[in-house]
Amino acid sequence: MRVQFWGTRGSIAKPGPSTARYGGNTSCIEVRSARQTLVIIDCGTGAHSLGQKLTSGGAKGLRGHILISHTHWDHIQGIPFFCPLFAPGNEWDIYGPKDLGQSLRETLAGQMQYTYFPVTLDQCRAKIRYHDLVEGTFDIDDIKVSTHYLNHPALTLGYRLEADGVAVVYACDHEPYSRMVATGDADITGQDLRHAEFVNGADLLIHDAQYTAEEYPAKVGWGHSSVEYVVNLGRFAQVKKVALTHHDPLRDDDAIDRLVADVRTKLWQDSSSLDVFAAFEGQVVEVAASPAKGSARCVRELQAEMPIEPGLAKRSVLLAVADTTTSAALSEAVRAEGLCARFLSNIDEARTLIANDRPSLAILEHDPPRINGMDMCRAIRRQPNDDAHRLPVVMVAGQEDQESGAAAGVTDWLIKPFTGAYARTKIRAWALRTACQLIRTGALADAEGRSESPRAMQILEAEPGHRFDRITDLRPVPQKRTERRDLPKRAMSSDKSALLWMYGRAIASFDTPAFSRRVGEIIVRAASTAPNRAAGRGK
Repeated sequence: MRVQFWGTRGSIAKPGPSTARYGGNTSCIEVRSARQTLVIIDCGTGAHSLGQKLTSGGAKGLRGHILISHTHWDHIQGIPFFCPLFAPGNEWDIYGPKDLGQSLRETLAGQMQYTYFPVTLDQCRAKIRYHDLVEGTFDIDDIKVSTHYLNHPALTLGYRLEADGVAVVYACDHEPYSRMVATGDADITGQDLRHAEFVNGADLLIHDAQYTAEEYPAKVGWGHSSVEYVVNLGRFAQVKKVALTHHDPLRDDDAIDRLVADVRTKLWQDSSSLDVFAAFEGQVVEVAASPAKGSARCVRELQAEMPIEPGLAKRSVLLAVADTTTSAALSEAVRAEGLCARFLSNIDEARTLIANDRPSLAILEHDPPRINGMDMCRAIRRQPNDDAHRLPVVMVAGQEDQESGAAAGVTDWLIKPFTGAYARTKIRAWALRTACQLIRTGALADAEGRSESPRAMQILEAEPGHRFDRITDLRPVPQKRTERRDLPKRAMSSDKSALLWMYGRAIASFDTPAFSRRVGEIIVRAASTAPNRAAGRGK
């Protein structure tokens, strides 16, 4: 694969003589496979120059894909200035993390509202499709893409791209889950180990390294990594090359040179073969295949474009937090994410709520002797159904204790003090993961049926006017009819609803944001009219 950097600065663009060598534009990377499949990762201000290059010489009929890690300004500000989106005849797919509320399209359109920008997203003349992603996998032509939630004050996805026998991983913006790990000193365990598994064996790891270990204590909770942590991660995960990016806007070129020199000296002293460099604007990296290298993707992962709305319906979050200020803040964060907070005072209440509500996660406080979250977590793990549907448990504490937490069954930590944005993001990520887990384990009716892709259902091969009928099974598809005749009616209804949602999200363009809000009404109407239409065909 061929990788070119168009923006390497973090937080805010910083043009000027002190950043001329490494660049002042914010995150944007161009990736091309050997078959010339075009993937752009993030659309910071660097996207403007990339767009100019793509349209130079009057090129028309461009086909490309844009992966958005998250929708903070420094990763999307280039979209209104990316000229290929405004040219008729071009075709683009834009992917980003799924929200619990508005769609990716609505979020991106927000920065182009009348108050902020003179041109709306609806005025883009290229054909654009929007894809809301969860953790999982999907294909972009010959490139296999895996997604993974990062640790940031906004829901953020890391991307692993595999093609031509190589793997390129992009992880921006990400803060280690453990504050000790962030300094580069502690062992990689818990959720940090999960992150290491995602980047494992990458031929090129492009990772946020905005701070140093010395600077990090003053930046806790800002959602970024230290250089020392990234180097330690690269060695632990047996990565071949590490590109440090998302450079701090206050760090000039000379300071970046010194950082890289220090890193390379330490690696040489440790006899490490890890290749570390600081990415700069315009840099091209040709990633060559390694002998006998196989794909690291888990083929049993969920499809990243899976419609998971049925798994999110009426979900709740259990709260066992004694500190009133912390409890109020978490309750507000839960409500802001459209979920219901259920307060616990003892394990008996937990048993009842877990059995009846099947909550998305539990947030427990550990501050002995006032409240012992470890005991509560151990009691939850002893629940009869916890093995089958393991409830995520986030522990709120003044400091982490990975060893004790692992023994008690703690899933993740929320260390005080924390911001409302960080709490909301953690709640959102685990609610989405739980919904996906329900589908993985078959806890929802006919989860296997919902996992069928539009192509497998022969939706894409149908005429556009017949695709709705194909999805809702109102027209005969003989090869599928035999397989589905014995399914329970409830499973069929759920299957149709989920596939219709997939149709709205992945096949039909969003002409207006109102479509997203009305999709539930469309599903209800389809379900109620299907029997009548089917009966009409039989006359």
